[in-house]
Amino acid sequence: MIDPTADPLLIGLQITITGVTIVFIVLAIVAITLSALSASQRLFRPKPVEPATPATPPQPPATADQLDPQLIAVLTAAAVATLQQPVRVLRVRYYRQPSGMWTRLGRVSVMASRQLRR
Repeated sequence: MIDPTADPLLIGLQITITGVTIVFIVLAIVAITLSALSASQRLFRPKPVEPATPATPPQPPATADQLDPQLIAVLTAAAVATLQQPVRVLRVRYYRQPSGMWTRLGRVSVMASRQLRR
């Protein structure tokens, strides 16, 4: 019970300390609950399965003289789908990522200026 003759400043200080204490206790309870939920999620997550060894041995990467026919077929199909006209792939050049922010910025501005067909 609050004494009506007490100093109002002390009453305000007591109410403030009580309120702040309650807020911190509730926040601690919320933090503990969230960490318990996070830990329970790790318990029910399926364990990763190790991939089986491939049946066929890996093929060496294609050199400049010999290209994989599947790669050429995929590139041709992508070009036909994009250009919507018959395409014949005559040569394949591998793209090397250039370093430099200006190159990347120029490429982004060119892509942004193109309109997509819907």
